[in-house]
Amino acid sequence: MTFDSVLHAMQQTLAGPLANPHMAQFGPEAVLNDDLHIDSVVLINLLVHLETDHGVAIPERDFRKEDFVTVADLIRVLLASPSAAVATEPEAAPANQDPSEITVHCFVSCLCAAIRRHEGLDFRPFYFGTWDSDFAVTAQQHLAYHDAEMTQDHYIRWVEQLYGIRVSQWHDPALSKSDNLTRFEKLLHTPATDRQLVVMLDMFHLPERDTKYNQDPFPHFVIVEPTADPEVWHMNDPDYRWRGDLPRAAILNAMARPSVAGGYILDSTRARAPEPQDLVAYFNATFRPNANPLTDALRRIITYHGHPERPLALPDLEIALRELPVLSLRKYAYEHAFAFFWRALDTSFAAFDAHCDQVEALCEGFRRLHFQAAKLAHTRDRAQLPDLIAALDALDRLEFTIKTALHAQFQTWCRTTQVAASISPNRSHETRAILKGEPA
Repeated sequence: MTFDSVLHAMQQTLAGPLANPHMAQFGPEAVLNDDLHIDSVVLINLLVHLETDHGVAIPERDFRKEDFVTVADLIRVLLASPSAAVATEPEAAPANQDPSEITVHCFVSCLCAAIRRHEGLDFRPFYFGTWDSDFAVTAQQHLAYHDAEMTQDHYIRWVEQLYGIRVSQWHDPALSKSDNLTRFEKLLHTPATDRQLVVMLDMFHLPERDTKYNQDPFPHFVIVEPTADPEVWHMNDPDYRWRGDLPRAAILNAMARPSVAGGYILDSTRARAPEPQDLVAYFNATFRPNANPLTDALRRIITYHGHPERPLALPDLEIALRELPVLSLRKYAYEHAFAFFWRALDTSFAAFDAHCDQVEALCEGFRRLHFQAAKLAHTRDRAQLPDLIAALDALDRLEFTIKTALHAQFQTWCRTTQVAASISPNRSHETRAILKGEPA
């Protein structure tokens, strides 16, 4: 196919079945995110339509966001043009580079922001287990990264146990939305040292803060701070590594949506470094060596929607997995853990980088799986189902391989620090109580 034929096919797909409302900006130089608001989910569906409806061959390769920015970039990648260069990884990490600067989990990232305020405190081990953190499967067998019944109790207990950071709720479920917002504003303007206010808001209703992920609703935790101007607040979004000033009214509107509720006070006045035995306890409490909850849930969802007795369920598979990109990002938490052990054990960067390559392969594998599932839903061709399950099985094996390598590093670290790899029976009553909780 030619450049112009693919360009025409993209225009037809975006204007037609995908009903993109930003087609006035469409053209070869249109920026996929900024101009056309094409997020990862829309991109997957665009590729599916290009392949199945227009015969555009989708290359068997990893699609990384740095490979293309504009419509023309994407077309060159699809046509395997030599000018579509793929970024390569550095052979060594620069001294000032933190290889674990990655988006994983919004509430955990807010807690880590409190940890990082204190020089010398390492936030990385707090990401232990986040790769298997909670999600929901609805009655319609849809994957969901957020559910009203979910709590943050696991992380709240452990951030105090490990780092001495106290977390309390400012949001009162017994109060009205209006009263809670009033309560928040009073807290915001009450002077305090080493205190941060975390709020849950609906990012879909905060257009001033474009995340390039067009999820509706989009519940998300951020940190809000006052400025000298009472009509302007400062928003710190640690998970997306963005901070800036936004109108007070805009933030309040996003907080007032019925899709969100919740907020916390982070008090880090007594922040401290974790004790090694507490890190051992935390790792053991969150590490699941014999289960991969996300792949297990995906297998159930795919099997449900692909069952021949439910012919109307198969087209729904695309919607059922819409939130998979959010959940698969949590697998990057493995990199935080590997980075912690890499620094603590002073191992080579090459070995650390090899583990990160496996994590990247896992995350990329979930992206390819999402594409295969969307293609199956679009074509309704059940002959593709075995290949989809086989791809899921391969991801399962890869994640178990990553877990095995991580656990080996954990055991080496325990020997190096001369701390038992299991929880000592004479731990305090408070620690034993915490360890009885289910991992997030």
